[in-house]
Order: sequence, then structure tokens, then C-alpha cells
Amino acid sequence: MKALYETKANSQAELKVTVDGETWKQAQEKAFKKIAANVQIKGFRKGHAPADLVRKRVNSREVLIDAVDVVAQEAFNYGLEEFKDIRLIDRPMLDVEALDENAATLVYKLTVYPDVELGDYKAVEYKEDKVSVLKKDVDREIENLRKQHSEEVLKEEGTVENGNIAVIDFEGFKDGVAFEGGKGTEYPLEIGSGSFIPGFEEQIIGMATEEEKDINVTFPENYGVAELAGQPVVFHVKVDGIKEKVLPELNDEFVGELKISDDVKTVDDLTKHLKEQMKEQRKAEAEQKATDALLDQLCEVCKVDIPEIMIDDETDQTFAEYRSRITQQGLNMDMYYRIMGTDEKGFKEQLRPEAEKKTRIRLVLDAIADDMKIAPTAEEINEEYEAMAKTYGMEVDKIRELAPESYVTDDLKIRKVLDTLKKENKKSK
Repeated sequence: MKALYETKANSQAELKVTVDGETWKQAQEKAFKKIAANVQIKGFRKGHAPADLVRKRVNSREVLIDAVDVVAQEAFNYGLEEFKDIRLIDRPMLDVEALDENAATLVYKLTVYPDVELGDYKAVEYKEDKVSVLKKDVDREIENLRKQHSEEVLKEEGTVENGNIAVIDFEGFKDGVAFEGGKGTEYPLEIGSGSFIPGFEEQIIGMATEEEKDINVTFPENYGVAELAGQPVVFHVKVDGIKEKVLPELNDEFVGELKISDDVKTVDDLTKHLKEQMKEQRKAEAEQKATDALLDQLCEVCKVDIPEIMIDDETDQTFAEYRSRITQQGLNMDMYYRIMGTDEKGFKEQLRPEAEKKTRIRLVLDAIADDMKIAPTAEEINEEYEAMAKTYGMEVDKIRELAPESYVTDDLKIRKVLDTLKKENKKSK
């Protein structure tokens, strides 16, 4: 066999393999035997007639075509072995260029990994914002903790104020007709939470217990229910009761009840703990922001035309991840589509830009890794498997079965090159 490989535009390529000699002869023989097994000749049992008689009844062209099927995979494997750098991203399409009893020339039309035109990626700067935590930031966090552990006490006198919880009955009407999903009883609405449509909560302020009132509001233009989006409606509201939040006193006893850790027992301990926690969180946010900016700039200086099939595959994978998270939250997809005012096709279209960006980043980092000759060591791969086994509570051998080494290697390579770029391209800010 002989093989030739030629790249085309837009990640297309051709692998041409000529099959001849003994290999092609054996392929024709297998094809003939398969056809002969179904040939019926008078005086002989089906498939048991002499070969010479059968050949007179069998179309020689049919044998050659079936021989292509016999040898196609072997020829393709031979071509891939000859050109080890071929990286497929889709199933090949087979065409036959030439075919006779002496040889067959098979052409495999391929979609391969695109070439990345590397720009001056080493000049792309990685800058992290400096972070700080002020006393007022910590005080605000402590106040949030107090609110989270507050008690709701029935308000005996007065009217609804911002921050109160108004227990309400309500029913919505559009053009005088009640609409589906617009009714509730004894609903605890925290005023100022922004959980209802704009303008609703503000009009509850000032109402007294047992007071009834009509509230005029307009649904947002992007509301998930199409027949209500952008429409003016009237809610008839009755206040059943008013509750106010009573915050616990900030003292060591309160800190102890939080049970944050054995080291956090006093107000001073809590203050130090929150400050350190907020600082670490802000560092992580600053790092993520700087990383995103680095990746955006790398994709600007490094050019690549991405095959549609790669974006399709990434879109499907991203969709599966979203679907898993949505169902874990107790929603089915039909309900989610109704809330969002879309369907599966529309949802995937919304995910496509994200999928394209993820694909572009991976291709660019992969090309940079090759250019910088960055690859994970065998020790690093083993450590990654051990870490995965620990995370999922499984044996390492089982993890190796579920996660192919090529997948782990590629993931590690991408992480290593990104860490290297962040270190070498880091600039003070």
C-alpha cells in the first residue's frame, strides 16, 4: 500500500491510499466468497457451486466494490500510521478514485484539527488587580450574618416599611381577567428584596394589616411568559400581616452559635476570619478576571478558523452540562424553556457563542503548548488520576477506565500552559 496526505482549506484534508498487491488480491477473494455464498446455481446447494461457475454469474464490478468495503478500514489505518500527525475531529468520508483488479485508490476526505496562526503571545500581559478589605466591608458582612440569623416578629402596629415582611394575598388581572400563575395566599414578601416585578413592592409600603389595594404594574419586556411580557396588569392585594426582622445582638455568644470553626469564638475572631476569607475570595476573583482578560487577548493575537463540527460538539456538551445543573435544581427542561421563553433549539443557539469561545481558547492554548514544548509528565498524569480518585471516592483503576489517558493528558497540558503564561507574562499593577 501507498499513502499520500494533503491538507485543504477550512480544516479539510485528503488521505489517499492505494491498495495493491497481495492485500488487494485477498480483499477481492473475501468479497467474492461473500457474494458466492448467496449465489444459487441449479444442481448445487446454495453457496456450494464450483468457483468457476459462480464467477460466470457474478458481476466482476460488484466484487471490486465489495472488496473496497473489505479493505477500507485496513487502508485507513495504514494511512494514519504513515502520517501520525493527523488529528481527526469527525468521521471520514470515503470516495473511490480508481478501481480495477490490480489496485484500488481510496480517498478519505477528512476534517482535521485547524492550524493556529500564533501571534506574539509572549507579549500578552497578565495583570491581577490588587485587592484589599476595608473595615466597612467586614462590618457589612457581619451585618449580613446578623440578618441571616434574625427572628421574624409580628408587627402589632404601624404599616409596611422597607425591610419588613408583608404576608399578602394577591391575584393578578390583565384586561380584567385573572391570568394563570398570578395568584397567591399568605405569601411572605420581603420588601426591598426585588423578588417581584418592578414597582410591586414599592406600592406595598405604607399598607396596614387587613388593608386591601389595587396595584398597577407592567411586566418586563423579557418576561418568560410571552402573553404577559411588556403588558400592564393589576394586582389586587390584601395584607394579612406584617413582620419585622429582629437582629441578634453582636456578642461572643452570637459568634459561638454560628459555629464557624473551633478557632472562631469571639467577635474579634469573627472579624479576623471574615477579613481573611473576603481577602482570599477577592484574590480568586481578581485572578479569574485577569485570566479571562489574558485568554481574550491570546485569542486576539492567535488566529484560527474553527470547523463548525467542533462548535457543534462543544455546544452539545455545554448543553448537557446546563441540563444536568437545571435538573439538579428540581426543574425539568420543558419548565425551564417556558420560564426562559425559548425551546431546545433556541437554548442551544444561545449557548453557541460560549461554546465557540471555549473551543477557540482550547485550540489556542493547545497550539501554544506545542510551541513551548509543554507536556505533562507521567508522574503528573498519575498524580492527576490519584486526585480524581480521591475526589470521587473511587479506585484509581476505575477512574482510568472512565477517563482515558488522552483526555487527562490534554486537560493537564492546557492547565500547564496557562499557568506558565500567567507566570511568565505577569506584570505588576
